[in-house]
Amino acid sequence: MLPAGELPRRARQVLAVLAARHDRIQSKDALADAVWGEDLPGNHAGALEHYVSVIRRRLQPQGSPANWFIVTRSGGYLFDTGRACLDLADLRQLLRKLDSLPPGEQRLPVHEQILELARELPFPEDPYADWADPVRAEVSVAAVNALLKLADAALAQDAPRSLRLAQEAIELNPFLESSYQAAMTAAVAMGRPDDALRIFERCRQVLDSELGVAPSAELAQIKREVLASRSTEAPPPAPPPVAAPAPHVPVVPSERFLGRVAEIRLMLEPETPPVVHIVGPSGTGKSAFLTELGRHAPGRVGIGDAGPAVGVLRLAWLRSALTDLDAKPEAIEAVERAQPDQPLDQAALELIATTFDRAEQVYLAVDDARDLDAASVAELAWLSRHCPALRLVLAYEYPSQIAGRPVAGLGTPVVLRLSPLTAEELAPLGDPGLRELTGGIPALVAVARRSHEVASAVAMQIARRRTEWMPSLAWEVLRVTAVLGDLGAAELATLTGQPVTDVLAAVDALVHACLLSEGPNGQVGHASTLVREAVAAQVSAATGIYLRKQLAAAS
Repeated sequence: MLPAGELPRRARQVLAVLAARHDRIQSKDALADAVWGEDLPGNHAGALEHYVSVIRRRLQPQGSPANWFIVTRSGGYLFDTGRACLDLADLRQLLRKLDSLPPGEQRLPVHEQILELARELPFPEDPYADWADPVRAEVSVAAVNALLKLADAALAQDAPRSLRLAQEAIELNPFLESSYQAAMTAAVAMGRPDDALRIFERCRQVLDSELGVAPSAELAQIKREVLASRSTEAPPPAPPPVAAPAPHVPVVPSERFLGRVAEIRLMLEPETPPVVHIVGPSGTGKSAFLTELGRHAPGRVGIGDAGPAVGVLRLAWLRSALTDLDAKPEAIEAVERAQPDQPLDQAALELIATTFDRAEQVYLAVDDARDLDAASVAELAWLSRHCPALRLVLAYEYPSQIAGRPVAGLGTPVVLRLSPLTAEELAPLGDPGLRELTGGIPALVAVARRSHEVASAVAMQIARRRTEWMPSLAWEVLRVTAVLGDLGAAELATLTGQPVTDVLAAVDALVHACLLSEGPNGQVGHASTLVREAVAAQVSAATGIYLRKQLAAAS
């Protein structure tokens, strides 16, 4: 094993990027962009040569060009897995091996090997780096898939192990319903119905608070079966005596889908454009919108998530969508046989196209569509051209996200921006203060009347996600208005020490993200009380006092 931990921090980053992209040569520009981002050193090519030299000297002190595992190729570098072992390369090889095995028990040892390699996510030093995200997602999906396959195999003979494996899958991906279903099934097999109900409730809370959706019909059916099995244990209790009605405390039934009537109707019109983009910042309810579309067009909406679609999982989103649409087994097999680095061939595309050969419109919806690679976009374009009934629905956060990305090649004939829910759309919930509390953000509506800790955590997550693409000044404006309330541009410029033009640009971005709202006098303030309180809680009392003094002095 090579002692990579002894390398300098920047050298470890260079090594990590090359390991993550071991299957292709990295030009010096691409490598520098991943390591330094926008903070490139003056001579990044020279800096890279230095760090590669450090890696070679430290890890292969007796090496030579004939056996260095960091190979110089075409003006760039390649991690040669034939000269040094790499767990990621071994994992990808095992995933390819799975594709060559028929269904059956002979796949289980391979799943065990995959799990051994994938249990710990790679590159722990760089968990949020853009270059690390696709690989970490690939490894996570591989681990969860292996856990669920092994849990299913263990269910009949060793239900406790099946439950442990399913719970491990939940910890790795708390949003995957199949993990909860496996855990509930194992708990029932062990004669622990209360545990199965607790697992269901955890799933419901996670999906509700984070995504604003309810558990699937399959999961709800398991819950009903568990409750039915317990219903004969005791007769129902006598009804309590009638008492005076308690004060009404509104509870938000977050599983109810609210608003979006015009958008849903547009999607269902006979002449819907062939490509529709659904956009809106984090927490807008794009995933819930796609699910709701499926309720209005049962059997005609297939949904896939392109977020983790990397490497051998490049077409995982398409397989999921075809499964929703009850595609022919041959069509799904054509997707499963696809090589990660090659587009689908003509025969495979023609098989898949039979799924969309219908009299009524059929929808292929791709969540996190900004991450679609060039091959996937080319395949979607082919299907769109050859399948008259097919409608592509692409969901992502901002139109600017797809600039320069392959998905932009599909065109943008219709872009539907999911705005905050209005007071009228929230009226069925019977809570007149909900619009001001949440700003109409669906993810906040789902948790508005939950515990303070849950609501505050979701509000902070939304604020962070919606500002991550903005300059740092935007967050400072958000902090100042959280503490001091509505302010004008001149006041914000004084308090932040930044030019008015820069402040106005930050305000524009925050208003566009529906975090700030404008008053009639030109002042701006938080659009959501929950977000304002969550941000204000991160500001110390000393800072608050200082800001108030500054504001008083400027008045």
